[in-house]
Amino acid sequence: LLGLIWLVTYYFILENSIIEVFFAGFYGAVFLVLLEKYLEWSAMWNMSIVISVWEGIYGGEAFALSAYFNKGSEGRGLLLMLVFFVWALGLRLPCLYFGCYEGGREIVAQISLFCLGNVLKWVVCMVYFYDCKKRTLEKKFGEEVERDVELAA
Repeated sequence: LLGLIWLVTYYFILENSIIEVFFAGFYGAVFLVLLEKYLEWSAMWNMSIVISVWEGIYGGEAFALSAYFNKGSEGRGLLLMLVFFVWALGLRLPCLYFGCYEGGREIVAQISLFCLGNVLKWVVCMVYFYDCKKRTLEKKFGEEVERDVELAA
């Protein structure tokens, strides 16, 4: 979030010299790469929390199982976390810009939308976990069937 704010601030201060355009492009690319990694790790982290709640596996084991189930589905997890990142950012930045934190009704509306977003995020993470688990088990079962067929032939 701080990188995004810095990039937008730098864009407004930019004086269109070649060096400043290069640095803005370079730092923008670095920001996008780091944002992608953050969102991928956020998907794995949230799935590991779902695993902790539903499967009773905790700590590093839950995170390792999350990484195992997430393998091959990183793009979908990244897209899901991007949606919720934009949701949270879309709620925070306008209130910072317009000063919503001075009144009472605006902050209640914003907190209500945050709570709705969190509930939706956890439901989506739970569905994402079961989908990834199903895909992994289907893939594993398919490999075992292929191995048995090769052994029988």
